[in-house]
Amino acid sequence: MSMISANSVSDFYQTYYSIVQDTVPLALFLSDIVEKMDDEQRDYFKVAAKRTKDKKDSYFLFERSNDELVFRGVRTSDTRFH
Repeated sequence: MSMISANSVSDFYQTYYSIVQDTVPLALFLSDIVEKMDDEQRDYFKVAAKRTKDKKDSYFLFERSNDELVFRGVRTSDTRFH
């Protein structure tokens, strides 16, 4: 299973918590997200609008480097992901 790059994990967590409105700590389900991304061969995951502070679908983008996922940013309402 892929891991989030040590070089980008802090930026990812900070960005995630600035966008997502959730009472469950990300660390509790992050491995499930990464496993699903690996299984579906995707480099992003979506957080539905009802779980975000701005009420927009948010797509967390990564780039694969060996077995690591390097966080590259967030997009909202990008039609190429629908």
